[in-house]
Amino acid sequence: MQMSSVLSQMGTLVFIMLVGFVCAKLKVTGPEFNRAASPVVMNVLLPFSILHSVTSSDMEMGLGGIAVAVLSFTAVFLVPAALGWLTVRVLKLGEGQRGLAMFAIAFSNTVFVAFPIVEAIYGSDGLFIASLSNIPFNILAYSLGAVMVRGGVRGLTLRKAISVPLVATLVAVALFLSGIKLPGVVVDTFGVIGKATIPMSMLVVGTSLGGVSIRHVLGNWKIYIIGFVRLLLCPVAVWLLFRWLITDKMLLDALVILASAPAAMITTLFAIQHGRDEAFGSECVFISTVFSAVTMPLIVLILL
Repeated sequence: MQMSSVLSQMGTLVFIMLVGFVCAKLKVTGPEFNRAASPVVMNVLLPFSILHSVTSSDMEMGLGGIAVAVLSFTAVFLVPAALGWLTVRVLKLGEGQRGLAMFAIAFSNTVFVAFPIVEAIYGSDGLFIASLSNIPFNILAYSLGAVMVRGGVRGLTLRKAISVPLVATLVAVALFLSGIKLPGVVVDTFGVIGKATIPMSMLVVGTSLGGVSIRHVLGNWKIYIIGFVRLLLCPVAVWLLFRWLITDKMLLDALVILASAPAAMITTLFAIQHGRDEAFGSECVFISTVFSAVTMPLIVLILL
């Protein structure tokens, strides 16, 4: 795909996000919309998109290739986690903010932002590769991530790491390895439902941003440092480390794009769940999401 096409795709995503932002300001959408729409995106639309990426793909990949991809994505989460730990020590954040800053740097918005970019560049094959990141993401976010935010391991269970996108990914891998071909009408239905993932995702992001105090965010310089590490240092570190190890260009590109995405939206949810600074979590998501409209195309242009 030409860079102009990537920039066009980013422009489309940002425009939809702005529509969600304006809708939130006009009270057309709000927290109630996000509470209702987010589970639909995560538990309905995204799983169908993942299943369609496999059932419509002609790509050939064995169990060994899938294992390499999963291990690579696992490492991609661990590299930013290390950068997050270093950043928190330098910034000397308060108790209610340290874990959230580490989480915001370690876990990016793969589903709502990175996946559409990978799909725009590599189509269904790229989306399938990217969707494999759901396996380590869910396991690490609800274990290591929860430890970051909580500051301890009490109350954590493996059951909390299981999610619908993770199950959909495992089913997709099983279908892929088995070689089972589903009827055309089923594949087409997966595609029709899955196509709603991108616009709904961006509306949710925009609505979330519409509820943040812009004035307060712009005055907190530490948020910019966190955003800089999340958006620029993380993808550069991943590219420098993995370009010598990964020979598959599509996999390497997917790794870098996922590492360049803004902070995961569940940063705020984790803050609420574990009694941390909710406003700080939302600010991390806000700043990184806004600036990702510039940094992600830049990363694609320079590194890919």
